[in-house]
Amino acid sequence: MFPNDELMTRSQLLQNPLVQIISFAAAFRIGARISVINQPRMPKINTSVGSTITRLPSGARVRLFYPTSSKEETTMMAPYCTDGRQTSDGMAGLVGFRQLGLSFLLAHLSTASSGCIHDALTISSSEEGLPLLIYSHGYGGNMDMATYFFRTMASKGVIIAAVEHTDGTASSTVLNNGRERKFNQYFMTGRQQLVRRSSELLEAAEYIPEMIQTNYTTSISSIMLGGHSYGCPSAIMAANGVSADKTQIDGLILHDPALGMGYGMLPPNGSTSRIPTISYTSDEYNRANVDMEI
Repeated sequence: MFPNDELMTRSQLLQNPLVQIISFAAAFRIGARISVINQPRMPKINTSVGSTITRLPSGARVRLFYPTSSKEETTMMAPYCTDGRQTSDGMAGLVGFRQLGLSFLLAHLSTASSGCIHDALTISSSEEGLPLLIYSHGYGGNMDMATYFFRTMASKGVIIAAVEHTDGTASSTVLNNGRERKFNQYFMTGRQQLVRRSSELLEAAEYIPEMIQTNYTTSISSIMLGGHSYGCPSAIMAANGVSADKTQIDGLILHDPALGMGYGMLPPNGSTSRIPTISYTSDEYNRANVDMEI
């Protein structure tokens, strides 16, 4: 000890601002890690579901969810996040967690199971075929964010094709050349984003049914477009752009539709549509006053 050194009492040490900050940070991290134990909670289903990743001819990734007859106990399960920590860090960066050193708050998603059989080889079907829902993620979303929702729908006999858009609005995606494209709201203009998104949905509507028939000998009975938030104006624009001599769109499913993000780029108010449409809104969107004018 040096002569001028003074020993601090325990109470004085605890009152030190730096010690208080360090203690709070440590307690926060520990509490956050404890809070995500056994999260996310996987819903129970009565039918096995498979999951696989494919690409559209243009390069956009698509995650398929489908009912399967495979029941092997040793079968590998697909992850919740296709790219693991890269996916969860992309979502963390979008909400500011990564910038604050808090990426670990979403890291539990990177190791979670999807509850789906990885690359299951069969699709449980019927003579009439199965309906196909092509789904567009929201602003800053990705093809994994609604995994449990898609898994539950697939267990009811619906094939889901979740498109991961390449317009810069995905939290992150991996392009055909293997490079990661992170979220970038300035990569395209708003109109360019919607055009890219809708074209990828239409491409999926043409490509996925043929791919499923070829790879799984399963026919598609109907095709629906759907989406969450920004995915809704994307689906509407795609449905509005379908050529009469090509793919038929049998319905629209709009989840928390943020149609204001497509203002001036969608069919005008009062225009008629013969496509059956279901629109539903979560309580969180109601409280947030998101623009959902239809």
